[in-house]
Amino acid sequence: MASEKRKTQRLRLSIEAVCKAGDKFFKADITDISPGGVKLETPRELNTGEKIVFTMEWKGPLKLKGTVRWFRREGLHYVYGIQFDGLSPEQEARVREIIQDIFWKNYGG
Repeated sequence: MASEKRKTQRLRLSIEAVCKAGDKFFKADITDISPGGVKLETPRELNTGEKIVFTMEWKGPLKLKGTVRWFRREGLHYVYGIQFDGLSPEQEARVREIIQDIFWKNYGG
């Protein structure tokens, strides 16, 4: 099971992303995030191993690259596990900031 392979805890969120896979653009919802990747939900069909570029808004735009590691179909849409590819130190810092913000919003006092 995918959760047994996770190295870090994921935090739930809901952010719309504009994505590009190959030469196709589409929208997806990011439903959780960790330092290593995100979970995307979209009606668009992708393949395991496919490369994806996506931009999300969190205190400004954040453009990230990743690879589809797993997927499952849920009704009329798909859920994907995306592993980040080659994040710069600035991108890593932004991802950590998002995770901290969500953590404090959900669990902070």
